[in-house]
Amino acid sequence: MAGTSDLHDDCEAVHRALALFGRAWAGAVLWAMLDGADRFSLIRDAVPGVSDAVLTARLRDLCAHGLAERLVEAGPPTSVRYVATPAGRDARRLLRAIRDYARRHPDLFRSGAGG
Repeated sequence: MAGTSDLHDDCEAVHRALALFGRAWAGAVLWAMLDGADRFSLIRDAVPGVSDAVLTARLRDLCAHGLAERLVEAGPPTSVRYVATPAGRDARRLLRAIRDYARRHPDLFRSGAGG
């Protein structure tokens, strides 16, 4: 078992990561980007149920935390793309593990489960 200091540091790191990836739709938005969706409309279409306002906020969050980059391409017409940064791409294994866990334990994620 890790020492108290190591355990404290590990718990703090897990908490910080979950706070970032656990924000509404953040993981799903990054997952869509990792799967090739790079424009706002493509990301929105890949993440059913996300509103434009929430998607805008999550894209800003992901960019601010260095997980994604907003690329503006001169036009006409001007176009905007979002791409995962190396840190964002590094999260693929984490998001895949979360997805796989959710698939193995669907009963934990039913509406009203876990109260």
